[in-house]
Amino acid sequence: MKTEVPVIVARVVRPHGIRGALLLESETDHAETLFQPGRRLHVVGRAPSVGEAPSAGEARWLTLEAARLHGGRWLVETREVADRTAAEALRGARLGVPREDLPELPDGGYLLHDLVGMSVREAGETIGVIRDVYDQPAAPLLALDVSGRERLIPFQADFVVELDFDQRVVHMTLPAGLLDI
Repeated sequence: MKTEVPVIVARVVRPHGIRGALLLESETDHAETLFQPGRRLHVVGRAPSVGEAPSAGEARWLTLEAARLHGGRWLVETREVADRTAAEALRGARLGVPREDLPELPDGGYLLHDLVGMSVREAGETIGVIRDVYDQPAAPLLALDVSGRERLIPFQADFVVELDFDQRVVHMTLPAGLLDI
């Protein structure tokens, strides 16, 4: 039985206070729906630094007991995290939910999560494979595996020529020298 990778919906920014509260950076448009008491969030692991492999380990879940907006981020309390030390251990962790827990997408809609594993091609030549997507304020960044090295490229509309989900290919036109940075 294939275990589906959870869809990332938040990242733990830091602990808040001494009772184990967590400050989250939302990575979803559906935070108000998802961050409700009783919601279980899968701890995917600490977000890797650029060039670092993602952490592996056993599945861990957090159950939300309270959640509210706090300075543009989400302040949450969970059943499993009772003190600042436990909260600090989650700094940088990415939190996800099963895809079926997300609201239905409109026709033609997709999640950034859907891009992972797709090939990126430019002018008919494969550049690399998308290993991760980092949702950033200016534009999402595609973490491409290019000949065994990670390259980050912006996922901007003016670079994307076509998304072919059937063939699992993103056709792009990139600025000259972008992959050399």
